[in-house]
Amino acid sequence: MKTIVVDDEKIALMTFMEEAKNIPELEVEGLFENAEEAVEYVKENKIDIAILDIEMHGIDGINLGNIFRRLNPKIMLIYITGYEKYAYEAIKLHAAAYLVKPFSSAQLEYAVETARLLSKRGKKKIFVRTFGHFDVFVDDEPIMFKSHKAKELLALLVDRRGGTVTTDQIIGTLWEERPNDQYTQNLCSKIGKTLEKELKENNIEHILVSARGIKRVNTSEFRCDFYDLVDGDEKAAEKFFGEYMLEYSWAEERMALLSKYI
Repeated sequence: MKTIVVDDEKIALMTFMEEAKNIPELEVEGLFENAEEAVEYVKENKIDIAILDIEMHGIDGINLGNIFRRLNPKIMLIYITGYEKYAYEAIKLHAAAYLVKPFSSAQLEYAVETARLLSKRGKKKIFVRTFGHFDVFVDDEPIMFKSHKAKELLALLVDRRGGTVTTDQIIGTLWEERPNDQYTQNLCSKIGKTLEKELKENNIEHILVSARGIKRVNTSEFRCDFYDLVDGDEKAAEKFFGEYMLEYSWAEERMALLSKYI
């Protein structure tokens, strides 16, 4: 889990890294002695866990946690304190855990695991249906896409099962009759941004991974009947009647490969 640590004492940060080096789940993205710098980092980056010292000069850990929560309501907070009397303040912020100095590697690992489980519990349930017509369900409710082309782009990415898809490949599939010129590339870029916006409006933007000129879906963030089928799930096989993303002509190639499951 992507993590930052904020403590205004450099030696405390070094001690933390010594305790954290054997915890594989902990991906430390940044160590900050300055709270303001940490705030700027959280504004620009997706962070899963913030580990904060409560007593700091300037912005203290409790106020810093409040700021982080406003920037990212899903961020997990773990507090470090030298005094148990401050634990109540951490509890009021619904912190995942708090550690009293000095703490052991085992205690830190337990706190991180607690944060991971709480984060997982709070995630929305996402299911992508490809059998028949393509649809995306969030907590059992279908997303009502405003842009049919943005929805088709997502369908294409789902069909590639997490593999990267380039701008040229997207254009060749979604606009096969158009020349691959600057106008079509701008159109493709616009549809990509529209998809990002629609996913964000439904709080599932994390399923899409975008970089310059390429896109993919993060298949670990959702369930999909197509994926279940090819992975040998018997229940998925019972629900497959030989129809796959019926609204998209390019999906016929995949359907030919899936015919053996009928």
